[in-house]
Amino acid sequence: MGTIEIDPAKDDFYRKVIEQRVSHKKDNKALADFLKVLANSGSYGLFVEVNTETTKQGKRVGYFSGEKKGRPKTTYQENPGTWYFPPLASLITSGGRLLLAMLERSVQNREGSYLFCDTDSLCIVATKDGGFVPCEGGTFRWEGNAAIKVLSLAEVEAIAEQFRKLNPYDSSLVPEILKIEDIDHVDCDPKKPFRQLFGFAISAKRYALYSQSANEICIEKASGHGLGYLFAPKETKRDKQRDEAEVPDWIKEAWEHLLRKELGLTLREPSWLRLPAMMRMVLTTPNVLKNRRPDWLGPFNFFLFPIISEKLGGYPAGFDKSNFFLITPMESDRRKWRTLVGINLIDRQTYQISMSPSETQDKAVPDSLQIVLNQYLKKAEAKSLGPDGRPCTETTRGLLGRARIVAREIIPVGKETDRSWEHGGDPRMLDRRPHMLGQQTKLCVADPSERKRWSTVGVTSGLLAVACRGHRRC
Repeated sequence: MGTIEIDPAKDDFYRKVIEQRVSHKKDNKALADFLKVLANSGSYGLFVEVNTETTKQGKRVGYFSGEKKGRPKTTYQENPGTWYFPPLASLITSGGRLLLAMLERSVQNREGSYLFCDTDSLCIVATKDGGFVPCEGGTFRWEGNAAIKVLSLAEVEAIAEQFRKLNPYDSSLVPEILKIEDIDHVDCDPKKPFRQLFGFAISAKRYALYSQSANEICIEKASGHGLGYLFAPKETKRDKQRDEAEVPDWIKEAWEHLLRKELGLTLREPSWLRLPAMMRMVLTTPNVLKNRRPDWLGPFNFFLFPIISEKLGGYPAGFDKSNFFLITPMESDRRKWRTLVGINLIDRQTYQISMSPSETQDKAVPDSLQIVLNQYLKKAEAKSLGPDGRPCTETTRGLLGRARIVAREIIPVGKETDRSWEHGGDPRMLDRRPHMLGQQTKLCVADPSERKRWSTVGVTSGLLAVACRGHRRC
């Protein structure tokens, strides 16, 4: 729009975009947001763009995966974009991971530790003067307990100073490549003094930073990962000053509720705690309910998808998650969610929502948000080992260690991985399995429910063979 001038003969396009984004971040947020998207898509996204397509008549597709290659026939196709060139994109991501590894190593060299690590940041355990903090699995001893070392503010600033030598940008516009975040300052103002924050982490990407005084806590920053796919159970006030990346108020309320419970403080239950957990979706394909489609399910209409409770046996009698997908009309009045009537996408029959199972089990019982939050706390960290060197469980606490990965088999899969379960989307996208490209065998694999049933009654191989030969899908 004529706002920023870039001369390709003289300027490094990507560097100029980043520099201008930082310089306009405060005075022109819309422009800064556009430049952020432009930098991400222009320096990375374009080079890994593929467009998926499902065809009626399959064709042979060549794939290369490690030492494996093949040309299986498939109806699933990934067509490369105009600028598709993965080797270049891989350098972008590997460069970012290298910087993150260097940051982690810088903390380790000072015998420090961190609370969590995200895509481009590290939350270092630190205080103004440093010291120790009790932590199971820690390599230090403090007051008779295992502990980890707490770095001082000066040590953290020294690490940030080291990374300035790698800054490729104009230092007058982008002074720091490794920035100590504004949230570490009073009122999130970098011109004000530093303040002490506390952190609580459940697993990768599930964390919250908070301030505490006496029996009061204030959520300063919270992760919406694992909750963001849910439709907000309360109206969010629109604020022009609100950062789009900031999590909704209800997620901060959820974290405050969880922390108060964990820290033994007075509980303050959110008003929405006992509402059913809902996802909001949109009908983007005509393949859903081609026949007898209700009036409220028009093209591109929003609707709600209740999270049916397996814990409470929430499926109607005779149904399970393989043959029951309940959707309901879109309803902004959250008070009506407990009694909505929806339709099962499989059998086209209508079912009513109930928050507790009935004797006849003729209704659908979704998880309440209270159940979701209780399960949220029990998320095991699958990417690390516990202090005892064993895989983490929902009760694991303390300093986690690296997990060793042994590749037993290479299974070629498609590039595109569906994340609609986290963010909401189309009902056809609820199947989270990646598309496998390997050669298909004629081996019949029974459903998990059938295998479990057979294991309890004891089925011989001969009887199993008879059952398989009589199965239509075989």
